Amino acid sequence: MAVTSVSEWEFVLNAKLAPYIPAVREFWKNIENVDIYSTGVFPVDGAPEGLMYRVTNTPARSPIKHIQVFPFVLMSYLNIAYLQGSVLEMTSKVCMNNRFTIDEFTIIEKSNLPSTFHHGSFIAFVPTDVITGVRGLGRWVYLTAPEMMGLAKDKVVITVKRKVSKYI
Repeated sequence: MAVTSVSEWEFVLNAKLAPYIPAVREFWKNIENVDIYSTGVFPVDGAPEGLMYRVTNTPARSPIKHIQVFPFVLMSYLNIAYLQGSVLEMTSKVCMNNRFTIDEFTIIEKSNLPSTFHHGSFIAFVPTDVITGVRGLGRWVYLTAPEMMGLAKDKVVITVKRKVSKYI
């Protein structure tokens, strides 16, 4: 049976993403404890296969504007078949304008970004209250070793002031 409508596709997408929700919920519950040591893509410990998180160096350069760290799953891990048309096209329609949600999460589809695996498409999970600005997250600021040593000695160097002034 082929899936042909957006409402049918919402059902399919919801069913495929549901197993990831408990791990995503746990990830966001402990976001302050995520060990950020570099930018890139990292696996989410104890999560279903394919769930990873992305860390960007600034909120402006994130694939999801203003969200520096977020969990996601590549579309290829969802194993979706029997669709009329393109899986990517249907996912894009369902997730358009951040209107698709599962529980407290807004589901965001992104594709063909140079910063992802082979420019592939992925689905990100972001709490709706973070997207709408009701709950603000802090910002991760990357510091060099000399900057950290200065802070440890109660000296704030000008480069640290420049980095944090963008977020005040």
